[in-house]
Amino acid sequence: MWFPGIRLVKITALLLVLAGGWWLFAPRSLGGYDTYVVVSGPSMWPKLVSGDLVILRSSRRYISGEVAGYHTPQLKSPVVHQIVSIQHGSFTFKGVNNVYEDPSHPRTSEIVGRLWMDLGAGGRLLRLVQMPVIGGALTFSAMAYTCWPHKRRRHRYRRRIHAT
Repeated sequence: MWFPGIRLVKITALLLVLAGGWWLFAPRSLGGYDTYVVVSGPSMWPKLVSGDLVILRSSRRYISGEVAGYHTPQLKSPVVHQIVSIQHGSFTFKGVNNVYEDPSHPRTSEIVGRLWMDLGAGGRLLRLVQMPVIGGALTFSAMAYTCWPHKRRRHRYRRRIHAT
């Protein structure tokens, strides 16, 4: 049986799903809790490989052994390495595949967050879309599709025959 509020229920469900997705995955630059980083270099191999897209989420407490990201003045992107030790609020990081520890020792305020989710090769896909030729082609295709006139389908409604 169909009731008049089904459309409202569908729209409400869609809005709830979108709000939940926003709450879970919104980047920090847009008011969310997460920082998205594309891993570069072999320092975290085999745990993370170059081109992986990882989501870092801030935490109140970090422990030795977990993977986290921190800011350095030299790089624009956060460094994603494993915490080796914590002494007096200063963290020592090291890449899993490195033989040496990182030269900088960030404080808690410089840590972006711990590894929350590894999205695999999503970073390679993101870098591919950011290329002007491919990004432009995708944008042009999306605009052409939305501007192209579409034929409207006629809906046939069945007449219900009521037995009297």
